[in-house]
Parts: sequence; structure tokens; C-alpha cells
Amino acid sequence: MIWFCSYHSSNEGATVQNQLVQPTNPLAHTQVHCDPEWVALQQQLGFTVLLGTRSMGDLHVLSAQNSGSLNFHVVKFPLCMGMAIHGNHLAVACKTDIRLYYDLLAHPQVSSPVYQRSYSPRSIHFTGDLDTHELDFDQHGQPLFVAARYGCVASLSPVHSFKPVWQPKFITQLTPEDCCHLNGLCMDQGELKYVSMFAATAEPQGWRNLPFNSGQVWSTSDQEAVCTGLVQPHSPRLYNGELYVLNSGAGEIGRIDLASGRYDCIAFVGGYGRGLSFVGDYAIFGISKPRHDGYIPNFPLHDRLKALRMPDRCQLIAVNLKTGQVIQAVTFEGAAREFFDTVVIPDCQNGVIMNLDEAQHPQLITCAQNELPVPA
Repeated sequence: MIWFCSYHSSNEGATVQNQLVQPTNPLAHTQVHCDPEWVALQQQLGFTVLLGTRSMGDLHVLSAQNSGSLNFHVVKFPLCMGMAIHGNHLAVACKTDIRLYYDLLAHPQVSSPVYQRSYSPRSIHFTGDLDTHELDFDQHGQPLFVAARYGCVASLSPVHSFKPVWQPKFITQLTPEDCCHLNGLCMDQGELKYVSMFAATAEPQGWRNLPFNSGQVWSTSDQEAVCTGLVQPHSPRLYNGELYVLNSGAGEIGRIDLASGRYDCIAFVGGYGRGLSFVGDYAIFGISKPRHDGYIPNFPLHDRLKALRMPDRCQLIAVNLKTGQVIQAVTFEGAAREFFDTVVIPDCQNGVIMNLDEAQHPQLITCAQNELPVPA
């Protein structure tokens, strides 16, 4: 579903409308199955979900309709990695750049009978291939992102590919060697608070040669681990005063007790989780199939799936944080194999994101308030 912005000569402003156009290969070779319980949850809580597929470069915008169905809007990206929203801003990390969007419906002169959020591209910052993973916004509304290849958290620079703002104390030199596989970050009121990594090592590609349970979550201010013994962890997040993490290589979501450093499993989810978001009492994230066919010997998730005779899955799931109940929200079968991130857009029954190459861009024009003096 693609939309355009039509401007009228009256004072009523612009209107974002639906325009039904044959989509350009959405969900190619992929079958999608939705759990009615998930659709009801989206309707009840009134949110839209962004779901990025690393394997296909698709960003899915999932909105529940009053008819009881789920609406998919698909945007193509050259690899879709970390995503974040901040007020009316959206940032998406791609293979060699970070793309910044703005919600047109935040302008009082723009309205829509269909959408509550309509994100239009505003700028692209070319970073080069940093193996950018998760990102978020700081207290100044500027994106911070994990440059996994360099083992640091970085910000955008007007003159450089990136500007390092934090690195673990054992990384003494920034080189593109992916030593520890730094991947996830957690913000607290706009301040960088925690990060996740596969191992605390400064050896080039060193994490690959260490035991699977070498994963850690670190406090960025203390430069110390707050939890160890995790299996390829991702997505540390603070929510309602508690620290959560995806223990991805074990197929789990859990809490970290900051006083003791203990990890407590909330649920086994049957897949490799990434991209943790929250709404109400639920954690929302994607689980992926193995990147390579077959099982890795002694890898905890694969061994557990094999023991339970469970097939690997590519799904968006929701986990009740109080009960551990898992809702298999949306199941993808076929070409889609791997998700990376999710974003929950609250108070949004229907949302849309404009792609860079869509034909409507010449008509998507907004203007800053005219502050020039008016001639007498």
C-alpha cells in the first residue's frame, strides 16, 4: 500500500491518502500466518510494530485492522538493522548508512484519514560498512549506534564516517576486527547505560574462538560486566525499572538482577531472538532460523530444539512478562529467515514509511514556518 500527499488550495492543509498500487515484490516467496490473539492484542493496545528482516532487507510495518486482519506495509532497504523512534523521528541503520525519517503528520497542516504516522525520509548519513547493529537516540535527539566491526558505540559526524563515544576498556585501539562482537545498547533517559557483547576479548574475531557462554552485559559508566555467562546476548533494555536481555543463543528472554548479576530466564522462545521492544505487559521481538542450514554442535539453542524435536522458526513473538506465556504472533515461511530489530509505535492504529524511490516523493513537500518579515 503506497500513499501520496495531495495539497489543496484551501486552508485545510494537505491530506495523506491511500493509493492502491501494485506493490513491488512484497513478501516475495514468503507465506505469512497471523495468530488471532496477536491481532486482538494490537487492536486492544493500539500500537503499530516495525519489524526489520536482516536476511531480505525488508522493513515490515504491521498494523491491526478493525476487520480483525493484519495490514502489512513493506519497505525495501539494503539490509535492515537497528531501528529507533524518538518523538516524531525515526532512524534506520542499513549496510552502509543510517537513514533519518520524520513523521509528516506531526505538521499541523498535514492530515490523513488512514494513518496516524507517516514517516518520510529526510537525510542519509553514509557510514561505510561498520556492521552497524542496534541504535537509539540520546537526550539531544541524536542517533547513537553500535559499530560492531570497530567494537564501539558511535554517533554521527558531519565530516567522518562515525564518531566513537564509548568502547569497552579492553578495546584500546579502534580497528575493524570485530573482536568482542559488541551488538546491543540500552539507553536510560537519553544516556547510554548498558551494552551487550559475545565475549570480552581484544583479539581479532576473538569471540569466535571462545565458549558460546562467554556473552556479557556491561555497564558503560562502570566499565564492568553486570552479567556474564550468557550465550550470544542481544538487546539489553530497561523497562519499568528492570533490566531485560535476550539470551539469544539459548533461545531465551530473561531479567538481570543488578544487585547480584544473576540472570533469570522468563521464557524459552524456540528461536534466536533479537530486537527487544515492549508494550504493556509484553516483550516483543523477532526470532530467527539458523543463518546456515543444519545445527551447530553443542550450541545451546540448537541442542535444545533438537532434544524437543522443535522445528526452527522465523517469527515475531510476544512474551507476557508476568506469566512467561509466548504468543507466536506472526510466522514467516519461505524466503524470510532472519530478523534483527523491532520498534513499537504507541498510539498508532495505522502507520506507513515512505521508501526513497517511490514516485510520490516530488509531491511530498513541507515548508518551515515563514518567519520572514511581511512588507507593510
